[in-house]
Amino acid sequence: MNLNFDYIAPAELTGYVREALADYEINRFRLNRYLPNRPVDDIEAKFLAGGEGLTNAATFRVYDAESPIGKRPGFQRTTIELPPISRKLRLGEYERLRQRANPGALVTDGLFSDAVRLTREIAARMELARGDALVNGTITLNENGVIATVDFGRAGGNTVTAATLWSDHTNSDPINDLITWAQAYEDLMGEPPGSILMNRTTLFNALRSENVRLFSSTLVGRPTLVTAEALNMVLASYSLPGIDVYHASVLVNGSAQRIIPDGKVVLLPSPVQDPSDFEGTQLGATMWGTTAEAMEPEFNLVGSDLPGDDLPGVTAGVYSTDDPVALWTKAAGIGIPVLANPNLSFTATVL
Repeated sequence: MNLNFDYIAPAELTGYVREALADYEINRFRLNRYLPNRPVDDIEAKFLAGGEGLTNAATFRVYDAESPIGKRPGFQRTTIELPPISRKLRLGEYERLRQRANPGALVTDGLFSDAVRLTREIAARMELARGDALVNGTITLNENGVIATVDFGRAGGNTVTAATLWSDHTNSDPINDLITWAQAYEDLMGEPPGSILMNRTTLFNALRSENVRLFSSTLVGRPTLVTAEALNMVLASYSLPGIDVYHASVLVNGSAQRIIPDGKVVLLPSPVQDPSDFEGTQLGATMWGTTAEAMEPEFNLVGSDLPGDDLPGVTAGVYSTDDPVALWTKAAGIGIPVLANPNLSFTATVL
């Protein structure tokens, strides 16, 4: 296939899809608030893995005595090769003939639309990987011949199961469970969690718990229905963060799959308010590298005033084939979410 400039220049199309990606991650996929996008002008991500956890306390000394030697937290310099991800769509001879009344504008609009669709599919897979990392402390890849597991080394104690599952609405105790897990999180990391992440199915099971109804009782009695707002008020009274409900799904091999699975509760640091202002958090980041396409001189990305950095990120271009006559729109990226401090995530199975 040959790069085609007849309808859209690659730099223009790349800038367009990057803006579309940023908008989609604000309004649809929101886990970049926990693992913000970080551009890396490379095909590898290098970072310091590990976390400080509890702060070591200094010791007093007598005058004229030598200062005691401090201790740095254990960090491991880690390098991860960023895997490629790409999609393409064909605008064939038949479709182009059908648009012959005003071929230029209609073809151009179709190519822009295809490029956005492909970029959203890339965003969906990256969001699925973010959810995998936050929930499991690992990312598992088993697709298109790529078979790998990235294990970020989260402590075993940060993955637990409720003593009584929340589907047992009579005997489960979601609030005491959350109090216990938040305390375990703080005991390990020296700071309380800033967010409690779960999907709507998990939340609905918590709201149906008899114990949650009891906690929500007032002088006029026990409520028949507990709202999410009422539950958050109870959590706040125990100095716990509110629940971040995230119920997004994507299609995987034709089947719907939740980004945050049913029955998973994830304790995390507070989300950032504007992910575009960050290059990562203590928890980690989503690394976007430089694609092979971005390195091609024909793409002309350097100095093109694209959103974000010039080279790293999703790229898009239009290609042509002669036999059969067709135009192809292709979007490509390389990247993966990274947990630099995996112990800042804590997952409980509750259903």
